[in-house]
Amino acid sequence: MIRYFLIFLSALFLAACGDSDNSEPPAELVDFEQSLKIDELWSVSTGSGVGQQYIKLFPLIVDDVIVVADRQGEVSAYKLANGKELWSTQLDLVLSGGVGGNKDHLVLTGRNGHVLMLDAKGKLKWKVDASSEVLMPAQIAANRVIIRSVDGRISALNIENGNEVWTYKRDVPALSLRGNSSPIIKQGYIFAGLDNGRLVALDLLDGHEVFDIAVASPSGRSELERLVDIDGHSVIDKDTLYMGSYQGRVVSIDIRRGQMAWSRKLSTYTGVEFATTGLFLSDDKDHIWALDSANGATLWKQEKLKARQITRPVVLRNTLVVADFEGYIHLLSAFDGHFVARVETDGSGVIVPPIVHNGRLYVMTRDGELIAYHIKLATENS
Repeated sequence: MIRYFLIFLSALFLAACGDSDNSEPPAELVDFEQSLKIDELWSVSTGSGVGQQYIKLFPLIVDDVIVVADRQGEVSAYKLANGKELWSTQLDLVLSGGVGGNKDHLVLTGRNGHVLMLDAKGKLKWKVDASSEVLMPAQIAANRVIIRSVDGRISALNIENGNEVWTYKRDVPALSLRGNSSPIIKQGYIFAGLDNGRLVALDLLDGHEVFDIAVASPSGRSELERLVDIDGHSVIDKDTLYMGSYQGRVVSIDIRRGQMAWSRKLSTYTGVEFATTGLFLSDDKDHIWALDSANGATLWKQEKLKARQITRPVVLRNTLVVADFEGYIHLLSAFDGHFVARVETDGSGVIVPPIVHNGRLYVMTRDGELIAYHIKLATENS
């Protein structure tokens, strides 16, 4: 039996070979003149959150509702407009992957490999067991529920009863990050970054492999040096897929041909974000990069959040938004990376990237506080 070693990649655990005093201290926050104002619209306590565990329980926004879950199995839905609770249900299991699905089907995953389907009001429809823990939200396409488990399996389940339709299996390296990337479903195919640094494309209907590309190749003498896991967010724009790996590369891939357009040596475990102004990422040192999506060239780099365990950048109009281990929300110009605004949440920290929806910002803290913000120019009236 292969023994799996899962490691947390945060500044608290990054010193892998000895004295924790060698860890990089987090950068002190710099003062700046705020050109944008962040107004809190509402906030609600959604349960116990995840505490200090490295579990990303992603919320799901569908129409005018946001559905959230906490580690202890409480699932709740709130109106986006005002934070009013619509319903709440308590599941009898420890959750691990956040909320997936669509307006009619909600999928939750548990620490012991349980997969649960709820209806739009939180009523349980079915429950099945996956082969192992699922750490990312399930996705729904073509009447299939697509899940990714930590033992290297990507599986399609029947949306009506949870029965397995097909499973694709790849071996997991002896050493990998704690987490998985979320597959992207587009044009009848599933694109998934794997723990061994490779990208596979699978047919959505039957799971057969269409192509397999090395995004990153292991190098070095130790298993730690050879770690090239793809755990972060990837994005497809038209026929181009953008993806990053830890201790590997950021790449642009033509998904029609299964060929790489360009690559750039950069290490990220949170992944990449695409916008018309560029390709954005936070690297393993918590530097924020803006790259030219056409060729991977550097547009700018911001280093003043170093070692603050920041989330993947998300794009809100002409700004980037990241959150950090102390619960600060930072807004930066997407054009040159200078800071334009900052706000503090509840102090417990944020590990799930903020969500941008219809011009508003939604943030979930480690302690389970869900906060909605409106962003405006500092000179605007309320």
